[in-house]
Amino acid sequence: MQEKVLPSAGILDRIRAEPLFASFALQSFSKLFDGAQTHYFNAGETIAKAATPADGLWLSLGEHLALSDYQGGDLGLASVMGEEAIAGHASYMRTAVATSDGAQIRIPRQTLQDVLAEEPALTKRAHNALLGSFGGSVAPATAKIIDNTNQKAFQKHFLGWAAALISPILVLLMGSVMSWDLPNTIFISILCATVCMWVFSLVDEFVPPLFAVAAMLLVDLAPTSVVLSGFASSGLILFVAVYVLGGVMVATGLSYRLIVLLRTILPDTAFWHGFSLVISGYALSPSMPSANARLALLLPFYRVYCSNPNIKVGSRAHTRLAAAVFCGSMNMSPMFLTSKSANLIILAMLSTQLQDEFQGMFWFVAALVCAAVMTVGHFVLEQIFFAGPPLPVAGNEKLRLQASLLGPLRTDEWFALSALALFIFGALTTSWHHVALPWIGGFILVALLLYGLVSKKNFQQYVDWPMVFFLLSLQGITSTMDYLHIVDQLKPLVRAAAAIVNEEFWRVVLVELVVVSIVRLALPITAGAVVSVILLLPLAEATGVNPWVVGFIAAMFSDMWFMPYQSSNYAQLRGAQPKAEMFDEPLFLRYNLATCAVRLLAVFASIPYWQYLGLA
Repeated sequence: MQEKVLPSAGILDRIRAEPLFASFALQSFSKLFDGAQTHYFNAGETIAKAATPADGLWLSLGEHLALSDYQGGDLGLASVMGEEAIAGHASYMRTAVATSDGAQIRIPRQTLQDVLAEEPALTKRAHNALLGSFGGSVAPATAKIIDNTNQKAFQKHFLGWAAALISPILVLLMGSVMSWDLPNTIFISILCATVCMWVFSLVDEFVPPLFAVAAMLLVDLAPTSVVLSGFASSGLILFVAVYVLGGVMVATGLSYRLIVLLRTILPDTAFWHGFSLVISGYALSPSMPSANARLALLLPFYRVYCSNPNIKVGSRAHTRLAAAVFCGSMNMSPMFLTSKSANLIILAMLSTQLQDEFQGMFWFVAALVCAAVMTVGHFVLEQIFFAGPPLPVAGNEKLRLQASLLGPLRTDEWFALSALALFIFGALTTSWHHVALPWIGGFILVALLLYGLVSKKNFQQYVDWPMVFFLLSLQGITSTMDYLHIVDQLKPLVRAAAAIVNEEFWRVVLVELVVVSIVRLALPITAGAVVSVILLLPLAEATGVNPWVVGFIAAMFSDMWFMPYQSSNYAQLRGAQPKAEMFDEPLFLRYNLATCAVRLLAVFASIPYWQYLGLA
């Protein structure tokens, strides 16, 4: 072997022409080119030998490599050798001999490992190439896919960025002409840009609220303690603790064991799989005032169900499970006083007499018809949207054998189970011990860290940090809006709208639907519910309806969403799996629209019941 320098352009062209590297980013090509070396071989000279360390990938300028296996069996000619270095094998599995005099390009293993971090698909391609080599077939080149949606995506992004840039300017000009309060005008302009980023999906969901927080800090719109109130709240500890607890349940195998146990108790069908997820979410609702926290605890069970080999990625069965876990975490949010933080705020807005009346279980009693309609509605929609061929039934004997194969609970599983039990028990008995749920979660988080179940890498993986920042940033936006008293300036508009209600309850419902839908275009669920209640309470005085009913309907309608950016819970569900392993999103969105109709039906169905209770 002799050193011989090839023209740089020739090396780069050969690297870019290699099918293994198809669709690579320019930065990846740059790294490969930087590490590439050239060597000259005579015909018949061995380039790489089987059972020797796989220290690099060899690229020939033509099919000048004769490959053979360990026993010397002929594997044909090739232009590339050394995929073992990419696929993770310590040694070469084949021998490569030069068939003619010429230069060969070598890319060291270390360079390949650096690129793998940016191009994870390379490992699978290398495995396929190895299988093709031993199977006597050549791995096909990756075809360049022509995406006809690129032009449409460009137009959408162009319109989106134009709206995000122009709408704040228009608001500032309008505020100047109409002599609006300057801080409020600036806040609305920032909010317009934020909503445009969401509506047109210009960036990931967590970026717009972070932009809003940064912009408000930059112009000194409110004190730092107000703008960053979300990051200073106990909600941060709660979200991190719940995510880590869910991750530990998966890592220790506890979630898989619990799913196997559920499958031995319940019939092993698609309906009962979804039913178990729904009921689990319902059981958590009275004790956990955050749908995001409930969803984070349910996601490990959802992933285990999705790992069933009979459930294909993106199938109706897969989407059915996604709908079930979403329904379980969301449907009971307005039904219990303690299942949604906005409910507690709504209670605080009522008179002392009404607070005493609705503080206990009467809140749920008054919401009973809505809860029943929402639950029945989900299972009816499930049959309409997700009906498909039945999944193969494992059989009780097989499931019992699975359970016995897992053996007794290991120490790590016992610890994780104890942490889960403590969290749920602590949440259920808050009224007795008066310890806030975030501090219970914080204690469990520290215990898991000290026990050693969570490493530095695990801590990064278990917590959905973009979602945490998303939720905390939204809280900062809401606090700033409250600090600027923006809602108070909108109340006269709603009082004017009360004139068209004319004491007709069905008109009250429709007015609430319109107001909440408009508010929710710009504000997240909790903030949208609170702001809507503040705006709509004058309707109760104008129509003689119990103020609780007005507040409850606002809480019900605030959970409705029509575009993905409006629901942090949906963003959380969508991010629970890689995009390549996601459910059928268009089908799920159609199901969600139908649930909005069911939610409206539930409110109308409750009117006679509320009249019976004397609330309307």
